[in-house]
Amino acid sequence: MRYRHFLTTFLACSFLACSSSEKSKEESSETSNEWDLQVLDSIQVDFLGNISTGDFRDGIGLLYDYKANAIVKIDYEGQVLTTKTFPKDGPNSISFISTVKIDPDGNLFIGNHSGPYYELNEDLSVKREIEMPFRAPTHGGLMDAKSFEIWQDKIILYYTGRDEVGPFTENYLRDFYLLEKLNPTTGESNPIIRTPKTSKFSTGQLYERPSISFTISENGLLLYFDNEPKIHRFNLLDSGSFIETIDLNPTKFIEAPELKDKYENYNYEKLVEGNIFGVFANENQFVVHFSEGISEDIFSANEFNFPEDFTKLIDLNQSYLKVYNSEKGWSNEIPIPKKVYQIFAMEGLNQPFFALRNDEYIGEEQDYLTFYKLKLVQK
Repeated sequence: MRYRHFLTTFLACSFLACSSSEKSKEESSETSNEWDLQVLDSIQVDFLGNISTGDFRDGIGLLYDYKANAIVKIDYEGQVLTTKTFPKDGPNSISFISTVKIDPDGNLFIGNHSGPYYELNEDLSVKREIEMPFRAPTHGGLMDAKSFEIWQDKIILYYTGRDEVGPFTENYLRDFYLLEKLNPTTGESNPIIRTPKTSKFSTGQLYERPSISFTISENGLLLYFDNEPKIHRFNLLDSGSFIETIDLNPTKFIEAPELKDKYENYNYEKLVEGNIFGVFANENQFVVHFSEGISEDIFSANEFNFPEDFTKLIDLNQSYLKVYNSEKGWSNEIPIPKKVYQIFAMEGLNQPFFALRNDEYIGEEQDYLTFYKLKLVQK
């Protein structure tokens, strides 16, 4: 009898120990902030062009071919749904497109740095023109594709030219607003977001000129300069007030030193700076796509002839994804295969996303575009 009681107790304890162990493993997996990048599949798009920017949302991809000045709409299987080529000159011309956007309601937008912006119909024809109340400078300068977001009933965008001030104005990043909040119904726009004191670009010192990009998650705006390893967070509910700066804390991120004068240049002459290509926000976390850059020592030890040697730079310049969680902090640095080129959008941390294949690096000539279907997987 005692033996039977002992055996029952032993088995019960063993069962509880196993259950506890399994539960512990599950909880450990759920709380892990270590990630791998997996290539799930690839899709072929029956279109061949030079894609500079794009967006993906809810089963639809919107791509821009800058040489053909054409917009291409595809589905997630790679089927081309619609294409539209815009004239570069003359009546109804739209040129130098730098922004394509699918908003949360599925509306399609395009625009360039000198304005105006356009909402498109399903067949990619122009539905309406969204004018800014002032013109941007003819040479508005660098502008990342991620510079146009819908927030509530407003459009937040990077757009220069207010009071005839452009990005080449002395101390532009230190002294002037960076973004505009446009009411597309009334045409009124208000400036928001200044460079925070935590950024080197707030000092008035000369550095390699950055592109300015941002993303919005709920009522928070995450702004970043491409050649500075920091993410700056602002509160849109409080007129774009500054909240905090989150350091990327990369193992390696090359930054050019302060310039002696405005005529000096480092990038692609003496070194290659690290680069933040994109920030993709989702609830209490976001993902950063960045490259580490190439140091001056390595750059000077190699003789590069451009543009034919750009593939050599890819071999020397590793890119990563890195996940930031508001409770857990930064994840590991997740290396991106060299065959992966551009990541235009991520709809959620646990959802698959698409990246354009780097055919030039692979050395294959195709008569179609290839996208990899990727996914971040917790370790």
